[in-house]
Amino acid sequence: MKLSRLNITIIIVILMQLLMAFQGFDVCDDGFVLTFYQQIFSNPESVEYNFLYWFSGFVGGVWYKLFEDGGILWFRFLAIIVNTLAFYLTYRLLEKYISQYFLLLSLVMVLFVNDYGFLTFYHNQLTALLAVVIIYILNKAILNHSKLQYILAGFILSFTVFTRVPNAVLYILILAIPYSYYVKNKTITKSIRPVSVFVFGSVLGYLFIYMILLAFGQAEVMKNALLTIVDLGNTEDSSHNFADIFRAPIYNYISIVIAFTKWLFISLGLIVLQYLPIEKKILSIITVVIATVLFFIWFNTGNIYPIYSLCLFASIVLMFFKQVPYQVKLISCMSFLVLITLSLGSAGGIKNSGFMAIWIGLPLFFYLINQKLILHRSFKDFNYKTYLWSVIIAFLVLKAYKIPQQTYFDPGSRFDKRFVIKSNKARGIYTSERRAKIINDLLFNLQKFVKPNDYLMVYDRIPMVHFLTETKPYMYNPWVWIYDYNSFEKKLTKAEQEIEELPIVLQQKFETIYKFSEPINDYMSTNKENTNFHSNERNTVINSFLNRNNYKIVWSNAYFNIYASKN
Repeated sequence: MKLSRLNITIIIVILMQLLMAFQGFDVCDDGFVLTFYQQIFSNPESVEYNFLYWFSGFVGGVWYKLFEDGGILWFRFLAIIVNTLAFYLTYRLLEKYISQYFLLLSLVMVLFVNDYGFLTFYHNQLTALLAVVIIYILNKAILNHSKLQYILAGFILSFTVFTRVPNAVLYILILAIPYSYYVKNKTITKSIRPVSVFVFGSVLGYLFIYMILLAFGQAEVMKNALLTIVDLGNTEDSSHNFADIFRAPIYNYISIVIAFTKWLFISLGLIVLQYLPIEKKILSIITVVIATVLFFIWFNTGNIYPIYSLCLFASIVLMFFKQVPYQVKLISCMSFLVLITLSLGSAGGIKNSGFMAIWIGLPLFFYLINQKLILHRSFKDFNYKTYLWSVIIAFLVLKAYKIPQQTYFDPGSRFDKRFVIKSNKARGIYTSERRAKIINDLLFNLQKFVKPNDYLMVYDRIPMVHFLTETKPYMYNPWVWIYDYNSFEKKLTKAEQEIEELPIVLQQKFETIYKFSEPINDYMSTNKENTNFHSNERNTVINSFLNRNNYKIVWSNAYFNIYASKN
């Protein structure tokens, strides 16, 4: 049986992701989410904070129940499934409108937009998939005037909100309904009924979620998690402080404007180049080489801003061009609404989580250029297809160079990641020799003091230890660094009052975010300068806890202390 281009492309991208799945060992973000999946059904109170991402935890928890022995590796397989579903569904949404070659290649670009390749399954990937699902169904609902599809789109949006609470901004997609009436020169007030049906579907979704929470005894845990947002948002040193969340978009969009301006200059330069008095074939070769080099440099920023600028540009232009078919206008509107909202609520904004929003926007850029909807009357000789191939080649060459040089929060060449973590939960995962040695030494000694299902306090940026040891977080959150000092103190006091047994305390003495630093002698200092990575107030709180409960060091090396209470 002859395989289609779509099938061949999907097979290739799955194999590429599989190739990357075995390398890289992140102890922060991966540990945060994996502990959630491990504990969500057995000890939900211990991962209370993670309930802000409840539906991703529910999906991950079911996967963990099915493949408990699969460990980290099998959650990377789950990520591949989610990514590939987003790829396939976006293709089906756009296949009628965009050249197959450009559609498939633009989706490959989206899939590998990050220099580290891809991540273990977590809420942002599921958010991206659900956003595509909502647009796919809502688009059909609007075109078919289907009440059932409106209800289904609203129903799924409710689950998207509970995948990541800031996803509530996706209710902005409701505006696509009156926009569809506007574009077709119909009375906009007629959109009230379908909007109401969409909202009704969403209410049904929330009721269904509430019933699930009640059935699993998790409603109270969810309530407590939502209340935590208020504390985190109002404390200055929080990594999710409201002020930082509002500042991030300003920085993001300034960066996007700068990137877009550079793209404009490159594009205009390539157009002007066509007027050089050089033989056409030679000029074409020169143009391709120059364009590829310039776009390689333009993409090589280590962030998503160049790609994001193309997505926004295409979505905005296509919404208002008269020559654009109604169906494309509608999809462009929904793409634009997602692009301007979906990354809100993240402290890093578009820089950190923009990849969730670009599945539809980037293919639309290729549609816009390939259809010659801009500049074509004045620049008839400009080769648009050559231009787009230069963009694709530059991007893919850059990623072919970048991705082998790093993995997420585990820097260094993939070729040096040949060493294993001695844990059943990390089977099949390879990292650098130094990282493996540090973690293996810890696990060997920590097992003398804790066993699965014991409480453990990990201070403060190595939540992966919980997942590897199958221990319960003492402070309702496997990654306590996320707490500002105010929330940290409240949660620690609450744990002391509610949990009868005092935990073993694991305290690190080096940085673990992104790379493993050398040991830091004054890691627990209470009079250093406060930074995002160091809090004097938080250190004061944990030191006070250790003192009043008569904790003593029972094992130590250059990187860790293990404390046990003598009370």
